[in-house]
Amino acid sequence: MKLFVFKSKDEFIGIESDYVHRIIDDSKVTQVPLTPEPYTGLLYHRGELFDVINMQLLLGYQADGSAEPNRIIILKWLDKKLAVIPDEITGMIWIDDEAESKNEYYHENHKIRLIRPDYIWKKLSELSYGPHKI
Repeated sequence: MKLFVFKSKDEFIGIESDYVHRIIDDSKVTQVPLTPEPYTGLLYHRGELFDVINMQLLLGYQADGSAEPNRIIILKWLDKKLAVIPDEITGMIWIDDEAESKNEYYHENHKIRLIRPDYIWKKLSELSYGPHKI
């Protein structure tokens, strides 16, 4: 299985390459008010609208400005789609198909956390929307 690997804070994240639709550079993200902090905004790309998520914030880290807003990973699966902002794009690696059922994988002395887009979607659905302070 091919994994697309990127970095979020000090953590390497791997997503099965079949879910990665494309990587885009220098796109304008439009902010949306009253959304949770990880929700960066909306991206209009080639006739499609994508929710843009800052992976650092979604995974519970504090924003430190290291996320690359100029590089966005577009994910598509089933009838869903998202765009995520990584800190750094690492590349592609091959892993054993047996490792697919695990939550982490070790490659060149680095621990890679394996996630599926449904995990990201679930984390987003658990966030509260609307005004937090009035």
